[in-house]
Amino acid sequence: MFIRREVDRLKLVILLAFILIYGIFVYINTYSKNSRIELALNEQIKTLKIHYSLTKDYFITDAIVSSGCLLNNDEAITLFSKVNNSSKKQKDILRKELYEILLPMYKRIKMKGVLQFHFVLPNNKSFLRMHKPNKYGDDLSNIRYSFNYVNKTRKVIEGFEQGRTTHAFRYVFPYYDKKGDYLGAIEISLASYALQQKLLKINKIHSHFLVNKNIFLVKAWEEKDLIQKYIQSIENDDYMYALTKDSNQKILDKNAKNLILPLKEKIVYKMSLNKPFALFVNSKEIAKVITFLPIKDTEENTAAYLVSYTNNDNIYNISKSYKYLNIIIFIGLVIILYFIYKNINYRRELSNEVHHKNNDLINLNNNIENKIITAVEKNNDIQENLYKSQKMVAMSEMIMNISHQWRQPLSVISTAATGIELQKKHGNLTDDLLIYFSHTINNNAQYLGKILDSFNDIIKDNRVKKKFNLNDDIDDFLKIVEAPIRMEQINLVLDLQENITINGYPIELIECLHNIFNNSKDILRDKTNDEDKLIFISSSKVDNNLFIKIKDNGGGVPQDIIGNIFEPYFTTKHRSQGTGLGLHVAYKLIIDNMEGSLSVKNVEYKYNDKEYIGAEFTISIPIG
Repeated sequence: MFIRREVDRLKLVILLAFILIYGIFVYINTYSKNSRIELALNEQIKTLKIHYSLTKDYFITDAIVSSGCLLNNDEAITLFSKVNNSSKKQKDILRKELYEILLPMYKRIKMKGVLQFHFVLPNNKSFLRMHKPNKYGDDLSNIRYSFNYVNKTRKVIEGFEQGRTTHAFRYVFPYYDKKGDYLGAIEISLASYALQQKLLKINKIHSHFLVNKNIFLVKAWEEKDLIQKYIQSIENDDYMYALTKDSNQKILDKNAKNLILPLKEKIVYKMSLNKPFALFVNSKEIAKVITFLPIKDTEENTAAYLVSYTNNDNIYNISKSYKYLNIIIFIGLVIILYFIYKNINYRRELSNEVHHKNNDLINLNNNIENKIITAVEKNNDIQENLYKSQKMVAMSEMIMNISHQWRQPLSVISTAATGIELQKKHGNLTDDLLIYFSHTINNNAQYLGKILDSFNDIIKDNRVKKKFNLNDDIDDFLKIVEAPIRMEQINLVLDLQENITINGYPIELIECLHNIFNNSKDILRDKTNDEDKLIFISSSKVDNNLFIKIKDNGGGVPQDIIGNIFEPYFTTKHRSQGTGLGLHVAYKLIIDNMEGSLSVKNVEYKYNDKEYIGAEFTISIPIG
């Protein structure tokens, strides 16, 4: 009876050991899978954002060039300046003459996806729609915010907006005569289906637009006058689906059944947050990913979503590997623990002596401990892989920053090239104008090369200890973060001591500064555009040590977690926004690689007669 009880106890111990070890492996495997999938989904969002921004910038460049042509068209200005003081009959004549003058230009720009030129009087009444010249005289005050804004402020406005007959990306600017008298507003619009076609043709991204019903005002004309047709969205009952010539009902029905319906509750909830997101469903040999990018209208409300469908074999392989690994671990543990059980039980049967039985129990506990140690070692390997993943995320952000810094010079080059073409067609291309455009293209091309050189050392990641000037290193860092500083409207304040030379690793110091900057940037992102967004960077040399301080006005770190922020995986963000490794990586770079120290504290300070509270990170590095 005593032996029987000992055998049952051994089985129980083996079962508990199995549950514990397998639970650890499953937890680690699940965490690794979810983190890798989140990184993959975030890459889908970033890719859609980049391609959408680049495609939209092409339209803005074309619109600016077209607006320049209109603002310098003396014949059009002369005609339009006569409208406000003319009778109805005279207006009809002027409208026809203006239409005939601009028709060749409208046909050319229409080939690039431009939907319309629209001339509106200062009282917000439509004077001429180039795409529908017979529709005029209607009051747009309660329909088009952009015309109200331009006629009131005399400033340019651009953005997504719903009109009487369709939604579009609009560029609206004030129009003056040669004396400087205000004549009204002119709109240049890009149809959303033109943007979708460019995404599909150039970037191979299939997309469609969902328009919010709250701003859906296609009711002014008869249905036959509508430029774009709409049907009920299958993703969200509060949105309409914008049909295009590439719309395929069979594809829509297939996506509805296999992708949308299984995810619809999540989609509706995520869309209510007005933030970009991506979801997926595993299919045969591939993962189907659907990405949603919110589109703000001219009043900064979420008016629509750009939705893309893509295949992702990486996510499918991650999910597949996760299942197989769990099965392999389960079978392996069963076999191992079975032989452990048989071995211990066999030894127990060889001798009835209590001493031998106690020794067998000790051996069993040692075996369980070894398995746990093995699991911990594997966990450390997974931590290292996640660390490498964080490095890849940082590299991806740097590459995206390069694309943002290249966007403006590329737009200028495109504008100059288009300007040469237009001036040539109109016979206005003088030698001085050609030299000016040529210099503009050359200067911006040289600037692109300088940006690429600045990132070259970081991409190579050569870990070589050398002497370098701190301010040169900080200049390279500022080139990396120039784009996010501009996009997030951050005011960067520098207080740098001159001629500080360090013997160390400049690339790793840049990486540390980048990770700390990202932490402050993410905190400041929650502030509105009306609030100050400040980041201070200062440097000083005391004795034989360098001190770099980075301070923001994000409100500081809560006292109950400030002692944990350098620990791995510790993050206050949503799991889709961070891995909790950024500050830990910065800490390791300074402590282990540069033999320095990194600390943080909350500070209260004044700047420009205003009081602020924020977190202050202090880096201390030996100079020798």
